[in-house]
Amino acid sequence: MLLQVANILDNRHFKKAEVIAGFSGLHNIIKWVHVLEVSNVQKLLKGYELILTTGVSFQNDSEQFKKFVEGLIEANCAGLCIEYGPYIQCVPKTVFDLANEHHFPIIVFHEEVPFVEITQDLHSLIINNQYSIISKLEAYSQIINKEALHTHNVEHILKLMHKYLNIQTVYKVEGKEPIFYPNMQKAQREILLQKISNNSYANHFKSQTIHLFEHNYGEIILFSEDKEITEFEMLILDRTVTAVAQLLIRNLYVEEKKGIEDAKWLDEWLEGIHSQEEIWQFIISQCPNYKLKEGIVLLISIPRNEKNKQLDITYFKLFCNAIFDKKGFYLFALEKKHDLILILLNRQDSSSIKMRVQEGIMKLELADMLLNQEIVVGKIVKDLSLICESYQSALDTLYISRKIKAPSYFYDELYIYHLIYKLQKYTNLEAMIYEYLQPLIDFDEKYDGKLLETLEVYLHFNGSKQETAKRLFIVRQTLYHRLKKIESLIGKDFMKGENRLALEFMLQARKFVKKD
Repeated sequence: MLLQVANILDNRHFKKAEVIAGFSGLHNIIKWVHVLEVSNVQKLLKGYELILTTGVSFQNDSEQFKKFVEGLIEANCAGLCIEYGPYIQCVPKTVFDLANEHHFPIIVFHEEVPFVEITQDLHSLIINNQYSIISKLEAYSQIINKEALHTHNVEHILKLMHKYLNIQTVYKVEGKEPIFYPNMQKAQREILLQKISNNSYANHFKSQTIHLFEHNYGEIILFSEDKEITEFEMLILDRTVTAVAQLLIRNLYVEEKKGIEDAKWLDEWLEGIHSQEEIWQFIISQCPNYKLKEGIVLLISIPRNEKNKQLDITYFKLFCNAIFDKKGFYLFALEKKHDLILILLNRQDSSSIKMRVQEGIMKLELADMLLNQEIVVGKIVKDLSLICESYQSALDTLYISRKIKAPSYFYDELYIYHLIYKLQKYTNLEAMIYEYLQPLIDFDEKYDGKLLETLEVYLHFNGSKQETAKRLFIVRQTLYHRLKKIESLIGKDFMKGENRLALEFMLQARKFVKKD
């Protein structure tokens, strides 16, 4: 293990040495040993050094002595060994108090000692300890990697690390309850999480993030109530996090392979073929703890281009799974032609579904794995036998987004366009639009009067002439002339109630139909 100040007291040269201050720092780690006889020390030190001195640079100057020790403490040194002799015979009270306050051990030799031999002995110990650490680390890596190949459970990995370190471990994944190993009572869990969150035990806990597909999946935390986490323990944590990440990726690939086998069933689900009972049996077989019954379909249309041809679709599906799992969804993925369809089953609060889906989409787009993709989201359904309706509404939303510059991914935020789309499917919408707006259309075609554009902007700004003129880059007089012409063609009461509503609808419908 790492060499601590307490360990060196057994060395042959320390048999008659005395610890006079900083007893609570005897667990400090020693990474190297230096002999220092100069007062300006900070530039010479990297931290964790044990300092040997005769005090020649601050003899008979207690203030200089204090500054010397302050410099060592600021440089995060492990401790100070002083040889009593011609230059220094005692430690001033100010230095004594400073050392106790900062848990900084001061060891004194009451007789002359060979600093060169002490340095050689301790460096040999440090090097041997480093070799021992590397050997133990290598042995642990082999054990844990072997375990990761034979288990599907993260807790087995945590159990192995705890057996090795005997330190409380917390495994946290966003959207899921933390796992504690060993397990703790609920009250103890809350106290521990509070200590970690408010950073009151900063050196007593260390965490490391688990990265899956360039995405922060979760973290593993080590916590020790009675001592600081050592570098060796951090190295063990690092190896454990790597093993857990490999285990999670393997599990995801196994699930993805099974998902391919389930593709036909998922396709039939989207088509509305399966009964409610069949759907529920399938979900329980995949997600045993699932209790809610609401879901939503997200559709990603992936055009064929050079960048997208290079995409590993299996990797991309696993990446999507990692993102939306963290956002509180179970995910089922299905490829259909050039579309990737994600069925998302909500497992958190219903009111935040849209927000969490949008956050997931933003992470997908920031990953920049696709080029010119189109992403749309169907309607939320409260009955999973109606997933087919969410899928169909996603297809409709994709159609609409291709016809207009859609301001949203979501079906329910483009509702007016869905109404227009349905009218277009079942009525002669173009004839209706022309009949309602004919006077303005004819005038614009004949005189290029820009009346339709003026009317749309005027309605958008709720009849504000100043804002309308500003948006159209025209003077007020020109706007007054156009508005007067509009009144003469469709009537003076076009801004009132139902008339205005009908006009706004027909103007949007005209833009939609014109895209054809």
